[in-house]
Amino acid sequence: MKNKLFKENSKKIIETCDLLCKNTFIFNHKWDMEVCKIPYTFSEEIIWNKIPFEDPEWTFMLNRHKFWVYLAKAYALTSEEKYFDTFISQVNSWIDTVDVFKDEYFNCSRTIEIGIRCLNWIKAIKIFKNSSCNLNFIENKMIESLLYQCELLIKTYDDFRTLSNWGVMQNCGLISLALNYQEQHSILSQYLTIALERLEYQCKIQILPDGVHWEQSPMYHNEVLNCLLDIAFDFEKLNLDTPSFILSSIRKLAYSNAYMKKPNHNQPMQGDSDETDLRDIITRSAYILKDQNLKYFGYNFVDFESIWDIGDSNISKYEELPTKKPNFTSIALKESGNFYLRDSFEDNSNYLWFRCGALGSGHGHGEHLHFDLVSNGEDFISDPGRFTYVEGNKDREFLKSCFAHNTTIVDNLPFSKFNGAWGIVESALTLNTHHSFNTTFDFVEGGHLGYVSLESPVVTNRKILYLKNDLWIIIDEFLTEGAHEYSQIFNFYPDKKPTVDGLKAFIKGENSNLFMYWIDKNLNLNLKNSIFSTEYNKINSNFQLVSSIKSNKSKTLFTIISSKELSIQEASVLRGDGSFVPSYEAQAIEITLTPNNKIIVFNSMIDINNQKKSYLIDNILLYGKTGFIKKYNDTISFEIIKY
Repeated sequence: MKNKLFKENSKKIIETCDLLCKNTFIFNHKWDMEVCKIPYTFSEEIIWNKIPFEDPEWTFMLNRHKFWVYLAKAYALTSEEKYFDTFISQVNSWIDTVDVFKDEYFNCSRTIEIGIRCLNWIKAIKIFKNSSCNLNFIENKMIESLLYQCELLIKTYDDFRTLSNWGVMQNCGLISLALNYQEQHSILSQYLTIALERLEYQCKIQILPDGVHWEQSPMYHNEVLNCLLDIAFDFEKLNLDTPSFILSSIRKLAYSNAYMKKPNHNQPMQGDSDETDLRDIITRSAYILKDQNLKYFGYNFVDFESIWDIGDSNISKYEELPTKKPNFTSIALKESGNFYLRDSFEDNSNYLWFRCGALGSGHGHGEHLHFDLVSNGEDFISDPGRFTYVEGNKDREFLKSCFAHNTTIVDNLPFSKFNGAWGIVESALTLNTHHSFNTTFDFVEGGHLGYVSLESPVVTNRKILYLKNDLWIIIDEFLTEGAHEYSQIFNFYPDKKPTVDGLKAFIKGENSNLFMYWIDKNLNLNLKNSIFSTEYNKINSNFQLVSSIKSNKSKTLFTIISSKELSIQEASVLRGDGSFVPSYEAQAIEITLTPNNKIIVFNSMIDINNQKKSYLIDNILLYGKTGFIKKYNDTISFEIIKY
């Protein structure tokens, strides 16, 4: 695997750099924040403030200059002078053309771009110098330019940048410049002090206690982590002690990566995120921290992305680091409202991500009560991604909306409201979550108040019971005194096409299948064409399944999901005295796994009152709101999950 990855990545770098030598640009690196694989060529001089494809994000990517790092890598791999010559030519072109203090170059001059430029220019210089290139003249010119640009980074700092990933990037750029060149330029010692103080405060308020970046988008969470790792490697290579707050921040961000990582090693497409493999960034984190637990979630070897930072001479330090397997599977990141339910961390494992927390920044989507589902290592139900940031793009607006997420909807109205590509008009307030994880089952619950402003208010709540290893019960509650229409949305991975038959859906996979069941006879299932985007600027078609049902009172919807075909029927719920319990109060379902193995799952939406404190289900007297009964041959047991 190691040799294959190195060969593939080397080939990709060289192909990209061959295009760069012709002034043709594509942005295809796995950690590019806004990928664009459509080539764009400047026939003569590069116009650094050009906006192709009507997307300013392209211009931002152009002016971050990560491709200069690729040119340095291509030269290191091949020793071909054309890569060095192209680098010199493009550096001179940019410095001689762009003035970050002029309005016409605004799209080249945002503080986020300047910070990233600092990091990329210095990386490129180091790689070329390690390849014995003579950079004396161009290096001095680049550093003088960065000093000029960094006046903006010092002067332009406000509440937005303090809380945003932008501020982290601009301060990490300042720190890298100062660490590497403060001996030649005394002003940089002052810049270093300022940037470190700012960065420490940013890490304190931007990274939640559970390790998730507050903007709730793994793509930008990991851009923050990448920048912190860049300066941690600077400290190491200069034989300086890395500040403890940088190491602790790397640890928190890296561990939340480990927890969110899907069985295929990708980050979930939460908020504005692409489907990106997390192992290289976890590998670099494990190396910096010398962390055996983190190494389990990364690579066992130093991968192609990491070797440029770790260095050939330090490969053995990483590869000799023992790997420690975690003693848990599921985990609750409570402060951010992200819950990960699993049976193992293997490639063929089951994985469910449940989302019930604050929206975050403009990178957040309408995903309250959303879940992703991976069965036997295969993606079935998923967040459909982000596609683009172009203002006015209808696909962007849809993918950001509540109607593009695997959640519940009341009266076909959104519970959170957005305006255009970035605007947040109103975000539903989430309710307290509850979870319980053990070796036989996982349970998580959360709700929101996005519909309490309706004329007849509705409180929505979702409970997910995972009975290990291959049975998920989704319990959707709608508490109200009025009449409403309730819907559930399920977005399927592009290679999955559900077949709907009555109250059952069958989804064929490559290595396994998925079955979905409902029990309400008045429920309507509608299979629709929709859209799905695994990376920026890329869009696919997929299928979306929408259930809908009307009710005059509170309503509970059970959705049963399994990798095996089951028999499902409703079970009677009585009070302890044998009297009838209405369905708007409590319901139960009986799931037949095999003729001798049955499970009854029950759920109540209200506190039991009027001295009627117990339920009678299948002649078993119970007290509690949510739980299940297991009947195996002649053995009967039960578990109360929520009281």
